[in-house]
Amino acid sequence: MNALHEQFIVEARELIHQATEDLIAAEREGFSADRVDRVFRAFHTLKGSAGVVDLPAMSLTLHAAEDLLAAIQSGRVKTTSAVIDRALDVADREGLAAVSIRRIAQDFGVTPMALYWHVKNKDELLAAMGDRVVDAVDLNDLPQDGGLDRLRPLLQQLVVALARHPGSTELVQFRILQCPRGQMLAEQALTVLAEAGFDLQRRAELARAALQSVVMLVVGAPGAEITVPEPDRQAMRESKQAALAALPGDHFPQLVQCSVAMFECDDPQTYYADGIELFLAGVSTLAARRTDQAASATV
Repeated sequence: MNALHEQFIVEARELIHQATEDLIAAEREGFSADRVDRVFRAFHTLKGSAGVVDLPAMSLTLHAAEDLLAAIQSGRVKTTSAVIDRALDVADREGLAAVSIRRIAQDFGVTPMALYWHVKNKDELLAAMGDRVVDAVDLNDLPQDGGLDRLRPLLQQLVVALARHPGSTELVQFRILQCPRGQMLAEQALTVLAEAGFDLQRRAELARAALQSVVMLVVGAPGAEITVPEPDRQAMRESKQAALAALPGDHFPQLVQCSVAMFECDDPQTYYADGIELFLAGVSTLAARRTDQAASATV
């Protein structure tokens, strides 16, 4: 190691220590203009020094860090939360397939490397999106009384959360048991089912069916077309409506009559409420059947 490298190590340690303190403070208190300036200067100096001692990988990483700090400074990127919000918005407008690190970086006007300070890869971004949707579920303490009707507010709140970001709904199936809010929701649902007398396997199956039912209500909402970019959704709806309307009326009179209604949802509140009641009616029927069977077995 020559004298130049030794001097670089000494200066780098000091700059990294300074930047680390500011970044920890920023995580705790937020980014102030002075704090961003100090970290930017430290990274900029480090980048130049890394180039002098021929450390290209370090220079590239610090360049990405500069891009991120510049975006924070200009207001284009504020927090990891802002990155997740933008990804959710892209999924809602263009479909989940449109979400990528490169696309979100492009929207913020930064290089993709800058976003890797927030999320390690696309999988981590998708997981964060799913967690954000689940975290929006408004949960209260589970009432002691009410029987299976206590499932209703749980399903209603889940519908509300999913309907805010329908484009990311499918992510919830993979994340709901991985985040605290989803775990609490599942625990409450399982508790209601256990107290209704369902055995372990049956209540696990019914809790899963409840989630799948809500997901399908949101994903399959008439006319939602969440996998199609927003500008093309009306054309897709009209195409499907026209296809049904063109069926022979003597063979498919009901389909022809419902050709428009099948792909429109004029009253989302009633649509979701009916879907929830349909699921609850099925669970109530299963519980009553179980009670009848138990009674017959004791005769």
